[in-house]
Amino acid sequence: MTSHCVNLEETDFIEVLFVCDEKYGAFMATTIASILKNAASDDHFRFHIVDCGLKRTSLEAIDELKKSRPFEVVYYKHELPKSLYSIDSRFSPVVFHRLFAARFLPDSLDKILSLDVDTVVLSSLRELWNTPLEGAFVAAVTDRYMSEERCKSIGIENKTYYFNAGVLLMNLKVWREADVVGKLLDIIQEFQGRLDYLDQDALNIYASRNGFRLVSENWNVHPLDYVAGQTQILHYMGSRRNVPCLDILYSYAALTKYKRLPFQKTSYKFKRFLCLFMQLFLFRRKDRRNLRKRMGVR
Repeated sequence: MTSHCVNLEETDFIEVLFVCDEKYGAFMATTIASILKNAASDDHFRFHIVDCGLKRTSLEAIDELKKSRPFEVVYYKHELPKSLYSIDSRFSPVVFHRLFAARFLPDSLDKILSLDVDTVVLSSLRELWNTPLEGAFVAAVTDRYMSEERCKSIGIENKTYYFNAGVLLMNLKVWREADVVGKLLDIIQEFQGRLDYLDQDALNIYASRNGFRLVSENWNVHPLDYVAGQTQILHYMGSRRNVPCLDILYSYAALTKYKRLPFQKTSYKFKRFLCLFMQLFLFRRKDRRNLRKRMGVR
């Protein structure tokens, strides 16, 4: 693991974790731009970025955002255990990095706010950051779109207590003391092949056995449920096309060096059209999913 050297003695930072590869570099820059734009005047940020193959252009795009508001950034090159690469071919190993945060982040950090890179932050993060965890290993928002049947298939009886992992306030102190990482890996092995949302399912199974802290739904909102003036984090989960509020997403992308996200470009639109046409000749859902993955379209 390597990182840029920063002063970790300060106590007033909001510490934010991202895991990102080059394909989503523009999305991460967009999320950071939204955080900076809507922060309170006394908010200070340190971004912890797990670099899963970011190119120089992506790193430069992050640095350029410092012109709008100063912040600190730490990059990590975290290596996963080789055994994880063969767990489930449906998922990129990238999804595992967040689960290891308590092991590679500095011991001086007792908590971290983990955000997916397809989120847009519309208010100061200070309220969420200051959420009392009271011994819970995470604080999160109920995933209102997860079906009860799906939850029960992995042993969770009440879908109200199945959370979306795109926004997580992680209690790193508890993760270290209880070896949450080791227990999550045991769960992934126990349910191998049955976890449709690999890391998220594992986190929820652990939570069903050990508890977690629910926070307001305003902190993780699907665009279909957006309410102006109330939504604090928009999460473009799943498809990021043909959903409401794309104008909000695009407005923050315009604040970055990229100016536009990949799927706004003509080349992407053509590739997506070609992919949709090719899918007409594939009858298995798995084959269609693999085709989209190979072509890099949603």
